[in-house]
Amino acid sequence: MTIMSTLTTNGIVCENGDGIQSNDSSDLSTSTISVDARMPESVDEFKSFMYQMQDARRKIVSSIIHEKDVDEHLIEQLKHVYGQLTDESTAEFQREMTVSGSNKFSVNVKDEVVGLEKDISYLDNLVFAKRENNLPTLSEARKHVNLAEILSPFHPISPQKFMEETENCTRFLRLFIHSYDDTGKKPILITDWDGTMKDYCSQYATNLQPTYSAIGMANFASLFTRLTAVLTAGPLRGPGILDLTSLPIDGPILFSGSWGREWWMSGKRLVHNEDISLEGDAALRRFKEEMEELLSSTEYSQFGLVGSGVQSKVDRLTLGVQTVFNHVDPELSENYQDAIRERMHRVDPDEQILHFDPSTELEVEVVVHNDGTVWNKADGVGMVIEKVGDTLEGPGKVLICGDTASDLPMVEFAVNQNPDGAMALFVTMKEELCDKVRQILPAEDRQCFVSCPDVIHAAMDNIIKENGLNTTSST
Repeated sequence: MTIMSTLTTNGIVCENGDGIQSNDSSDLSTSTISVDARMPESVDEFKSFMYQMQDARRKIVSSIIHEKDVDEHLIEQLKHVYGQLTDESTAEFQREMTVSGSNKFSVNVKDEVVGLEKDISYLDNLVFAKRENNLPTLSEARKHVNLAEILSPFHPISPQKFMEETENCTRFLRLFIHSYDDTGKKPILITDWDGTMKDYCSQYATNLQPTYSAIGMANFASLFTRLTAVLTAGPLRGPGILDLTSLPIDGPILFSGSWGREWWMSGKRLVHNEDISLEGDAALRRFKEEMEELLSSTEYSQFGLVGSGVQSKVDRLTLGVQTVFNHVDPELSENYQDAIRERMHRVDPDEQILHFDPSTELEVEVVVHNDGTVWNKADGVGMVIEKVGDTLEGPGKVLICGDTASDLPMVEFAVNQNPDGAMALFVTMKEELCDKVRQILPAEDRQCFVSCPDVIHAAMDNIIKENGLNTTSST
């Protein structure tokens, strides 16, 4: 399939056509998971199986946020996948899968299992509340279900700490949305994804968003903000945020990848690549093709599910080479990295365009040399604000959500643009990071720290209920 691209005068590439598909409910695959289907044993089939399950999640989310009834067979599909993931083939969240013929590879499926466990509990509670109160839809039942009680047992410290943090975060978000009362202007929310709105997963390729968080985020965004945007370091596709979320991608939240260098807006992919030469762009495309061929070989096929997997970003490929549990044989990992370098040499024999960066013990990056421009997430925020024709400047609030030091430039940018209205909500238990946020934004009532993403989702649910339960279809 061909993607048509045009380069605008400011270095923004606009791509459209059949090369990028929507995950909105109207465009979803009609494939479903049979209740008799067994969990595949191979790595590639496992990913396909989980993506089919994510289709069911998207349909559930779309129905609830648009006040339509949910086909309860979709919930049964989630339960079936949960049963398969927790059968006798999984021990302490480790599941062996087949790669390279009969060779085995151990995959940690804790995030996938726990996400489904939370979803099933939440959806079962909605179904019960709907029947008990004789309600027409699960959307109407949300006011009767306490999301915080469902999520609190999973808090990294204690259920009591979860409730304390949720109360504090609810109070913080209340200040954020009530800026509308003072200014007549809804605020802006810019958020990181992994570790902030979504728990980390051992393998990026199946880092799938649950329904409960998508429903709350969609409602919160449409009810209380004029702009909500997700800005992640990962890619848009391949897989990327558009494949892994259960939110409608053309709904109330904008999505970006590659630190905000690529955005999905109005059914098109906008890319900022003015600092990358045409030769560099062409070399990266050829290298991607080389990697697709390499990963199709049985010897290295498992690396599509190792840690970062294969993330195709605007200026680089991020490649997982080891898991956090060191499940990959070190010799195989070294051989894989040698194979990566050999494929680089095929594309760039003089080593003038592509650079091999062993960034961590878990992943390597193949980066295109640029003109020396350093891009960070603040640039991504600036890009989306410009493209939607808005401003971070007051009056009104701007909330930045993150979980690592790479999100601090967004806070600095917001403070520079709106000194009186910038706010920061960080998911971290690291005091050093908290101190850095406080240095940028000293006012205590404009900073909030929580220990896990679920606290934010529970707090959003509280805010929605406090202000009367509405849905995206009513805005």
